[in-house]
Amino acid sequence: METRNENRFTPFMAVHPGGILEMELEDRGIKQKDFAKQIGMLPSNLNRIIKGKSPITENIAEKIEEALNIRKELWLRYQKDYEYDSFIIAQRQKDKTSAVKDKQPASVISLLQSINDRLGILISMQSKNDQPGFAR
Repeated sequence: METRNENRFTPFMAVHPGGILEMELEDRGIKQKDFAKQIGMLPSNLNRIIKGKSPITENIAEKIEEALNIRKELWLRYQKDYEYDSFIIAQRQKDKTSAVKDKQPASVISLLQSINDRLGILISMQSKNDQPGFAR
């Protein structure tokens, strides 16, 4: 994998190149079905790209370049940027989730013990009624 600048801005949400392709087709007044036929692709496969469920491969980028006159290198860069941004965003989310889990008590009992320790309250169970009693 290509080395990236660690100070590179990573957006909140990664943009799949299929979304860019969708806007390009709309702007040119080209229907997805017609475009799929033009580049020799099943409409369902093109739709998977547009919905961000399939990548733009080198082969597909070449076909898009031929049909729309937008360089294949641009489409491939969009795809690589999407994959990189998706990875960084997922890692960032994983780090946040781990940080939150590390700060949470393992169970309700440990939470109660923590509160008890901080407030200095003794919680005991009375054997008669099995209701908690509080004493200082």
